[in-house]
Amino acid sequence: MRHYVDADFLRVRDFLVATYGHFQRSYNWTIERWNFSISLARTMHAVPLEAWASQIAIWEQAGEIVAVANAEGEDDGEAFFQLAHEHLPEPLLQELFDFCEARMGKVEGDRRRIQLFLPSGDARLEALAATRGFARQSWIDHDGVLEITGDLPVTLPPGYAFANGDAVAAEEKGWAHARAFGYSADPVYPARAVEGFRRMAQTPDFRVDLNLHVRAPGGEVASFATMWYDAVNRIGILEPVGTAPEHRTLGLGRALVYELVNRIRREGARRMHVGSGQVFYQRLGFVIVPKYSVWTKEVA
Repeated sequence: MRHYVDADFLRVRDFLVATYGHFQRSYNWTIERWNFSISLARTMHAVPLEAWASQIAIWEQAGEIVAVANAEGEDDGEAFFQLAHEHLPEPLLQELFDFCEARMGKVEGDRRRIQLFLPSGDARLEALAATRGFARQSWIDHDGVLEITGDLPVTLPPGYAFANGDAVAAEEKGWAHARAFGYSADPVYPARAVEGFRRMAQTPDFRVDLNLHVRAPGGEVASFATMWYDAVNRIGILEPVGTAPEHRTLGLGRALVYELVNRIRREGARRMHVGSGQVFYQRLGFVIVPKYSVWTKEVA
């Protein structure tokens, strides 16, 4: 095991791409979450880059990554294991748990609370978590999957228009996000969102043509969606997606998602993912499947 250094960012990204090819599902993170974690997620929660990196450990064999332990970047005690395959030796898996218990979790008084997300259906990992004193929670994390078979219909109401990411300022993106997610009156978070979107635009997998917005007749950003495209696996992943309350029920979110699907389909995309089980995505044709079981433990 060794600790993360800056040069590992693209190596971990490539590892996530390769492991999706092995599992053929989002058993591990996909590229959007890795890019989002270092940029918008940690900025919104005021997590310094050094603190974000300190909760990442890497295991290698013959110079190749075989496992990664990492947090989300939100200082909420979250922990994830990214694995090369299902058959890693148990001593290595125990080392991942050791690192998780020693370095991860949210400090609450004289305790740390760890919230560990394990790939759904991995009975081996779940058994190890149970033997180490983790308690399984009643809720699970979901993945939405849409198989891409052809062009989808895209319709905007009169006066509304698409705008790519290079035509929308970070200030507009931050304000639109704040309105969509209900924190526009907060004295701190809207400014963090602006900086977070600036940082997100600097990540290696960000594309302005897949960072799509809808402008309302008055010019303000009414809705937005960002697609991350993994060309190796021919998959797209949505993060984030939102619509301001006063512009909802007009079909803007549907139009954004379908337009982005059509754009990546022309590049050969075969599948879409979204880390959500919301009814909105089910209505768009996404099939909702379990992604993570959630386990918690408190340590001194």
